[in-house]
Amino acid sequence: MVAIFHANVFLLPSKFYAGEGAGAAFNFGYAGVEFFFVLSGFIMVLVHRRDFGQPSKALVFMRKRVVRIYPIYWLVMAFLLAIYFVSPGRGPDHARDPLAILQSLLLIPSEDGPIMQVAWTLQHEMLFYIIFSGIILNLRIGRIVFGAWMLACVLALPWSHDMSFPLSFLLKPHNLLFLFGIVAAYAYTHLSRSSALLAFWTGCALFLGIGLSETVLGVMGPESLQPLGYGLGALLIVIGLAQGGLPAPRWLTFIGDASYAIYLVHLPVMNIAAVGLLAAGLHLVLPPLAMLALITVIVTVAGALVHVFAEKPLMKYFKNRSPRQAAA
Repeated sequence: MVAIFHANVFLLPSKFYAGEGAGAAFNFGYAGVEFFFVLSGFIMVLVHRRDFGQPSKALVFMRKRVVRIYPIYWLVMAFLLAIYFVSPGRGPDHARDPLAILQSLLLIPSEDGPIMQVAWTLQHEMLFYIIFSGIILNLRIGRIVFGAWMLACVLALPWSHDMSFPLSFLLKPHNLLFLFGIVAAYAYTHLSRSSALLAFWTGCALFLGIGLSETVLGVMGPESLQPLGYGLGALLIVIGLAQGGLPAPRWLTFIGDASYAIYLVHLPVMNIAAVGLLAAGLHLVLPPLAMLALITVIVTVAGALVHVFAEKPLMKYFKNRSPRQAAA
């Protein structure tokens, strides 16, 4: 969804079709991030619920999260930084600032944002992981801290788009989506299969309805509540998928496994691919919708290859090593 959004809103109009994309219906693909945050909250509780209140599990939890997020992210970042240094005109202005590079590599939030544009979501992920680890360290105190964070995000909603950094990061409405995922993790086991399927289709209708009403009809709700509408739809979808027993074909499961790699590489891949597609003159024979489909296939295949030949070996390498060996 995010790759389609970036291709349709930025790449097609600027590179191929003089200001035109494949249609407004594809412009809410950014809401893939909202789904991603809800899914993250769901998975953390699903996998680590038994670890709550067990301090010895906290370090293991954070190590797993670091291994999942950082190695492949650093690999893609190294590729981007090499491009930015070879071609200084590309990339953001702070792409050659040593402090900005260090902050981006460590996913430390900054007022200028990360050098890799899509990494802003990873910064929120790491914030969530750190606070969530408090529940593992001490169940009572951790719940209080997490609850206080969520309450602060709710109270800040009316001013969320006027806040300056770092409050704009700490209290961003998107942070509430992790709570939506946590609710889904506790709720789905209490539903029957028929109720879960109803939740799934209701969530799909809500998610798509909000997206199409914004992009096609131009009906916009309050900006601060926008992520929460998508989040509610995602919550219902996740509940339905977890309990509804809908079968997933093997190829779709594989793309799901590769989704993080696809997310990381889609922007540089589509910009590199655009050079070849322009040289081949395909935009002269393909309509925007076909070009959008082609670019989506290209970035999906590229991300899948990175997943198979880079991400999976990296994860296997770090998982098979002791914490002391990994640190070395």
